[in-house]
Amino acid sequence: MGKKTDVPGVGKVEAYMCPSGPVGPLLCQKDKLAMVATAEPTRGMAPYTDEEFELWGLAVTQTFDDVKRLDVVFEMHTAEYFERDPNVKKRLVDTKEPLYMLDRHDDIPTSMKYPMDIITGLYRQYHTSSLTYLLALAYHSYCTTGKPSHVELYGIHMAAREEYQDQRPAVEYWIGLMEGAGMTVELPDGGVLLTGNGLYGLERYNPICWDMRQRMSALQMGLNDAVTAIKQKELQQARNWGAIKELDHWLLKVQRGEYSGFKRDVQEESTEAAVIESPEEQAAREKEGAL
Repeated sequence: MGKKTDVPGVGKVEAYMCPSGPVGPLLCQKDKLAMVATAEPTRGMAPYTDEEFELWGLAVTQTFDDVKRLDVVFEMHTAEYFERDPNVKKRLVDTKEPLYMLDRHDDIPTSMKYPMDIITGLYRQYHTSSLTYLLALAYHSYCTTGKPSHVELYGIHMAAREEYQDQRPAVEYWIGLMEGAGMTVELPDGGVLLTGNGLYGLERYNPICWDMRQRMSALQMGLNDAVTAIKQKELQQARNWGAIKELDHWLLKVQRGEYSGFKRDVQEESTEAAVIESPEEQAAREKEGAL
């Protein structure tokens, strides 16, 4: 069983402890905390040798040679994720550090259940990546014990627009809560977290910025028009293909003599040629007949 710890506003909560694994506190034990993810180059710049820092990391960071130390590891995926990949499962089984997971797994010795009921019960249920669970736990730790008061993020850039467009707002939300509570948060250089295109209302009045925005707007309009035109062409192409296939269907039926409106006597067609008379020829033939 885990050690019971008083958390203001929550009551008794169980510190993380696994039967055959390490014993450690549920919450951060040091004033300084560094979180480590996978992005280069700042992943290798974390304070691995500075004992003033406690280090939390995503489980996959263990696979990188430049990650020298982690005190707590997080694997926030369901069992289907790691059970289907024997390499991932082995890495988790071999983990020596306390390993937060969605559930405790008996075959993963250092695994322990993430306090999801506390985090989602006390705070907004807004988690779009593993990282937000680390941030939420650090925020909860500070709110209940005053530690950590300082957090640094490494290997966390979220610069790819499409990949992280759903994850970034939630990360920024939790960082905002942390800073609002009095924590200091340092972000790596080169990332896009909590960044913008200048100060709204000020940079817009720079003539160069204004011209650039106008040009960008015109280009975007042209792009939208091109996309619309392409879609219209694709629609017309689909209609044409449909009409061609429909005509081909009926053409084959006619050629096989399956369409009654175009049936002909094959024998007649082979022995008689169709004769087309002009009005003058028709009138001469009728005159001869009258004689």
